[in-house]
Amino acid sequence: MKNISTKYIYIFSSFLLIGFTSCDAALDVDLPSNQLSSNTVYGSDPTAEAAVNGIYQSMVAGFYYNQIHSILGQTSDELVRTNGIPTIYGTNEIPETDSSINGMWGELYKTIYNANNVIEGVSKSTTLNAVKSRQCIAEAKFLRAYAHFNLTNLWENVPLVLTTNIDVSALLPQSSQEAVYAQIIIDLTDASKDLPTDYTNYDDERIRATKWAAEALLARVNLYSGKWSEASTHASAVLSQTGTYELITDLSPTNSPFISDNDEAILQIPYFNVNYTYEGSSVFLDANTAVFLLRKGNALFETGDDRKTKWTRNITNAQGVFIGIAPTKYKNRFTASPIERSTVLRLAELYLIRAEARVKLNDITGAQQDINAIRNRALLDNTTLTDPNQLLDLIALERQREFFAENGHRWFDLKRTGKTDETLSVLTDKIWKTTDSLYPIPEPAIRSNPFLNQNSGY
Repeated sequence: MKNISTKYIYIFSSFLLIGFTSCDAALDVDLPSNQLSSNTVYGSDPTAEAAVNGIYQSMVAGFYYNQIHSILGQTSDELVRTNGIPTIYGTNEIPETDSSINGMWGELYKTIYNANNVIEGVSKSTTLNAVKSRQCIAEAKFLRAYAHFNLTNLWENVPLVLTTNIDVSALLPQSSQEAVYAQIIIDLTDASKDLPTDYTNYDDERIRATKWAAEALLARVNLYSGKWSEASTHASAVLSQTGTYELITDLSPTNSPFISDNDEAILQIPYFNVNYTYEGSSVFLDANTAVFLLRKGNALFETGDDRKTKWTRNITNAQGVFIGIAPTKYKNRFTASPIERSTVLRLAELYLIRAEARVKLNDITGAQQDINAIRNRALLDNTTLTDPNQLLDLIALERQREFFAENGHRWFDLKRTGKTDETLSVLTDKIWKTTDSLYPIPEPAIRSNPFLNQNSGY
C-alpha cells in the first residue's frame, strides 16, 4: 500500500521534528544540528508537505497518543487492571512528578511547536504553490487546535502557544479554557476553508486532515462549550457527506471502524516505524492476556449489543473462573502487517454529538433518529424515549458503549457534563477528591515557568 506518510518520512526526520531538550524545560527547545534552514524546508512543495506530515509523527511518536486511551480510561470509571492492583491513575492519586503526565504535556506542546513552525515557515515562503501554501497552513492549524483541545481538557487553564519564539512561549501565563476554545474555533474555522474535501491528495488514504476532520472537531468543541446549534450544524456538515462517510455495519475483525481507510473513518493515524496500532499497544489484549477489564463489565451492554459481541472478550483467571470482559476493538495489537489504523475521528461520534445537541434544542425526533443510527448498527432496537433527561442519559450511555477505551472519551464526557464527583466518588478503589478532575501540571513545567500556577489539590 502506498502511504504518503512514509513517502516523506526520511526527508522530514532529518531536519524538522523538534523535540524537547529535557524534562526541565517543558516549552524549551533546541534545534537539531542537522536541521536545514527554513528557506530550504519551505522552498518547495514536497519538503513543505514533508514538514506538515511530520507534525503527525510528533503527535504520536512518543508517549501521548500511545497512553491517552489507558491513562484516561483508568482515571474515569472505564478501565481497571486485570490483576486487580490499582495504579496511581486508577486511584486518581497522580503526583505532579509523574513522568507519564509530564510526557503527555510535553508531547502535546511539541506538536504545537511543530505546527507553529509550519505556519510561520509557509507564511514567509515566496516559492510555494499558493494552493499548497494555504493547505499546509490549514493542516497545521487543525493539528494545533487538536493539541490545544487535549491540553485544555486535561489541565483546563494552559498556555496558549501561537509562536515558535521561545522567548515568548517559555514564559507564557495560563489562558482560560474559554480563551483556548476561542482560539481552537478560530484555527478550525480557518482550516475548514482551505483543507481538501476528499482524500485524493493522500492516495485515498484517510491519514491526513480534510475539511470534514475540521468540521468534526468543531462539532466536538462546540458541544463541549454548550453551543448546541453550532455543534449540530458542524455535525450535520460531516454527516451530509454520504458519498464519503457511512457507518460500518455487520461488524467483524475485518469490517470495523478501525480498519484502514474504512468508510466510517474521518481521520486515522498511520504507523511510524512500528508494527502495531497505538491503541493496541497500550489497551487491547493479545491472544493470551488482557491488561485491562471494563469496570462495568457485562452490565454496560444491553442484551444482543453487537459491540459487546465483537469488541470485547470474556477473561478467566488461572483457575478458569470468569473475572470480567476485556476490550478487543483492535485485533492487531502486535502484528507484522496490521490491517487496522489508529482512529482519531470517526462518524459515530457525529451522530451522538448531533443527538445531544438536538435534545438541547428540543428536536426530540431528530435526536431519536441519530441515537437509533448508532443503536441499529449495534443490532439494538430503536429508542422510544421522549423525555429529554432520559434521552440525555441514553446518549451518555451510548457514548460509553461506543467509545470505550478510545481517545479518552469517557473521562472527557464526565468532566464536561459535571458528573465526575457523583460518578467517581462512590468507587471504593478510588481516593477521589473534586480537584482530581484536573491533572497536575507537571512539576518540571512549573519549575521552568514562574507564571504557571499548579491546579488545586496538588
